[in-house]
This record gives sequence, structure tokens and C-alpha cells, in this order.
Amino acid sequence: MTTDAGAAGTRATDDRMAAVFGLLLAEVDPLADALTAEILDGEWAYAESTLLDRGQLRGAVHDNLRALLSTYLGQPPDLDAPRAAGRLKAEQGIPLAALLHAYRLAGRFIWDRLLAVAVDQDSTSELLHMASDMWVAIDEYSSAAAEAYRATVEERSRRDAAARGAMLASLLDGRAGNSGWETVRILGLDRQGPLVVVCVEGGDEREPLAALETRLRAQDVGSVWLQQAAARVGLLAFADGRAVADVVERLAAATGSRIGVSRPFVSPVHAPHAWHEAQLAVRCLPPRTNGSHVYGSSPVALMTAAAPDAAGEVVRAVFGPLRDLPEQEQAVLLDTLEAWFASGGSTALAATRLHCHRNTVLYRLNRITDLTGRRTSDAGAAAELYIALHAVRQGVQ
Repeated sequence: MTTDAGAAGTRATDDRMAAVFGLLLAEVDPLADALTAEILDGEWAYAESTLLDRGQLRGAVHDNLRALLSTYLGQPPDLDAPRAAGRLKAEQGIPLAALLHAYRLAGRFIWDRLLAVAVDQDSTSELLHMASDMWVAIDEYSSAAAEAYRATVEERSRRDAAARGAMLASLLDGRAGNSGWETVRILGLDRQGPLVVVCVEGGDEREPLAALETRLRAQDVGSVWLQQAAARVGLLAFADGRAVADVVERLAAATGSRIGVSRPFVSPVHAPHAWHEAQLAVRCLPPRTNGSHVYGSSPVALMTAAAPDAAGEVVRAVFGPLRDLPEQEQAVLLDTLEAWFASGGSTALAATRLHCHRNTVLYRLNRITDLTGRRTSDAGAAAELYIALHAVRQGVQ
């Protein structure tokens, strides 16, 4: 229980400290000048900055000093000043570490000034009791500034990514027109090697777009990406055309998706056509698989992808009753036909691939002939079977 004498002593202590802080608050303008100079001398990032001028720094210092000293006088913390400082430093490219260092310098600066005034006022013992509270306030203000800094950086990153995506979209849909080379230069893709458009199936973003750019940059490949509902689209710039196949294979393994790849091109004016090629190339791969496919590397697959309705008509016309079989029986016959084609028409090699007897392969091929009316020994019929099989593997019904 506090005695009257104890309460009177506490009030006297509070009054003496209020007088100390009040003296500093009255001198906030010259103090702001002095602290600004100290920050510029003690933190190179501020001294070297060409975007943050002395007036801006001094204004932020002044507002934070006033808010801090008012807090020590018992007013509720006003975190608008540190938040504004955090946003300003993020926008001007001052490192976060430099921002936090400035707050530590400010804490030491305030303490030194408080101590000097407290000695004159014979209040050093009271000041020592307040040291912990003072540094807690410094931490609260620096934390608010850091939080605002990070939020600003994240928002700026989102804006930058959106702007880059918009520029890529203008290249892909042809809106860039004669400014295509300038757009490529702004995006940092003006290299000596070829450009390639890739379409990565899936909108779930197993790997964020920024991570894809970082991964490719490590392989000396520049890139810019656009997120769409069902795919991620990238424009890749290579320093050496020989690296294209290797990079794309690594990208397919990393994303675990189907990736369609355009043919390499050298002028951004060809980007819209390359985008169309990449979209078709994705559909040349079987559904629910992963891997990469370069446009034009399989003419039959390209024909199916480019005309899926016509491919469906081919499947129904060629396979006919075979497609009405139970799913497992149908799969056995199609797998056998695929193995036979992959073996160059050798029943013995197909049998080895399928781990069965050669006569089993012959029986299944005869069964296909009975159902479709097409013999594999006839070149024209075999070609029709091959095209229909490819269409089925690409998901055509």
C-alpha cells in the first residue's frame, strides 16, 4: 500500500522527468538537425542515397523525435510517424538494416541528451529508472517502421510484377507493335541469343513466378512471366541457343507440369505467333503427364492439337467398335498397338516391351484388325491407326 509520503515522492519524480522531457521537446527543431547530421555521418546508406534528400530525412527525424518525446511525457504512442518513415525509406530504396540502425542511433542520441539535461536538473537517478521504458518505446517505434517498410516493399513488388506482366501481355497479343524491342529492353531480355515462349500448364503456382525467374537467372536465362487462369506464360531470353533444350527440361522437372515450347525466334514481332505455338505444344502431350514438347517436333501430335474436333472424328471412324470395349480390354489392345509402332512393326520386339509371348502380340493385332477393319500390314491402314492412337493418347475422345 502506497503511503502519502511515497505518493508525494512519485509525483515529484514524475514532475522532474516531465520537466526534463519538456525541455527536450521545446528544442525538437535543433535536436532534429543534430540527429539528422549524426544519421548521415553514421549510416552510409543514407549518405550515399541519391533519392532521399536531406530535407526528407530531416522531416522524418523531426516527426519521430516529437512523437517519441510526447510518448515519454505520457501521451499514447503515435505510430503514424514511424510508419511514414518506413514507407519513405522503402520507396527510396534505403535498406531495412539502415532504417533500424537509424532508430538505434536515435535512441542513443535521445539518451545522451536526456542524461545531459538530467544532470543539470539533478534528476539522473529518476532517469535511470526510466531507461527500460525509453528503450521499449524505441523498439515499438522501430518495429512499426519495419512493418510499414516490409508492407511497402511487398506492395511495390506486386506492382512491379503486375507491370512486367502487362508488358509481356502486350508482346504476346501484338499490342506492343513497333515498340516491341523497347519493351524487351525494359524487361531486361535484350540478349544476343534467341527468345522462346513457354506455356506451363496449371494455375496452382507450385512455384511462385518470382522463384521461376530466379531459377532461370541462375542458368543465365532472362525471363518474365504472366499468370493466367490455367497456365503460366513465360518469355525466355537465352544468351546461347544451344541451352534451350536443357533449360526447358529442367523447368519441366521443377514444375511437374506439361510445358509447351515455341520455336526459337529473334524478333519480338514474332511473339504472338510463338505464344500460339506454345499453347498448341502443351496439347501435344498426354493429359495428366509432365514433360516438355517443342512445337513442330511431332507433326502428328501437332495436327491433333490444332484440330481436336477433326481428330475426334478420326478416332471414331478408325477405332469404331474398339472404343466400345470395356476400359481394361481397350487399354490392353491400345498398349499393344503402341508397342508395335514403337518397335518398328516387329512383333518380337513388341513382345519384349510388353513382357509377353510374340503370339500374344499377333493375337491382339488380329483382334484390332477384326474390330477396326484395318490391318497393320497395310501401310495406309497402319497410318490411320497410328494417327488415331496418337489422338487418343492426347486425350481426344
